[in-house]
Amino acid sequence: MYEGIRALCAVSLLCGAALSILPEGGVKRVAEILCTASLILAVLSPIRELDLETYAMENARLHELEASIAQNGQEAGERLERLVIEGEYETYIMDKAGELGIDGLKTDVEVQWSLEGFWIPYGVALSAECDDESREKLSYILVSDLGIPYERQRWSSE
Repeated sequence: MYEGIRALCAVSLLCGAALSILPEGGVKRVAEILCTASLILAVLSPIRELDLETYAMENARLHELEASIAQNGQEAGERLERLVIEGEYETYIMDKAGELGIDGLKTDVEVQWSLEGFWIPYGVALSAECDDESREKLSYILVSDLGIPYERQRWSSE
């Protein structure tokens, strides 16, 4: 490959030098035609040496790599989207806990892909020092607003 580029550069330099010293007229026109033909040959000669079987194998490998990279990118995007949505649900729960006077609440929301095509809250782990009444109010909000049933709410005290 590099040899072909070197040959093309050498032919270009020689043709440029030859055409610059030739006088105007018929000889220069013939030299221009010969230089053009030699440049075309210099460009096409590496193509003649191309191994098509190796090229086809490399092309297939690159298509496979491209598909793999696209799949990895899609999976990373889905993971990132999931983390963002989990964070938004956690923020919502923290806000509701703050309204109820529950301080120091720690949440860990688990989301699940729905049949409708979006992430929905599936379960939540909650950790806070609070009274039973506040805990029940927040649990009710989680059921009514987010659809997380009582069975998938895991409470613990710090």
